[in-house]
Amino acid sequence: MDDSEDDWQSLKPQEPLSSQCCGSGCKPCIYDVYQKELEQWEEAKAKKDRSLLTKKKPQCKNSQLAPEIFTAFIISSVDQLTEDTYQYKFELPGSSSLGLSLGQHIVLRGLVNGLEIQRAYTPITPVDAEGYFDVLIKNLSSQREP
Repeated sequence: MDDSEDDWQSLKPQEPLSSQCCGSGCKPCIYDVYQKELEQWEEAKAKKDRSLLTKKKPQCKNSQLAPEIFTAFIISSVDQLTEDTYQYKFELPGSSSLGLSLGQHIVLRGLVNGLEIQRAYTPITPVDAEGYFDVLIKNLSSQREP
């Protein structure tokens, strides 16, 4: 890859869609992360130094996860609790824990019918649970009239 404008544009971070923001005022918000990545990209482009795009991101002290990036999780089980409510169990790497306490949340995203959906959920597992976390998800589409 050379230093052409097209090459740099292909490395530019994509602005998040409004549907990707949970709207809860979380820190960092997906827009904060985007702004930081954009500033990093602009600095790298100005200096013509791609190595600046791969700076190590800080990690949460109680977790193997970093708040600035999405991490893929494996769903280990789904239990239907009511007609429209499900408990999802997600695996965490090794014996790590989310380290989230009451009132804190994790933003989950995935594809639903070909559309990327992103929502904030409060884990229902204890703060020190290792290797997994659970969330309750209510299926609102089951409440729609036919």
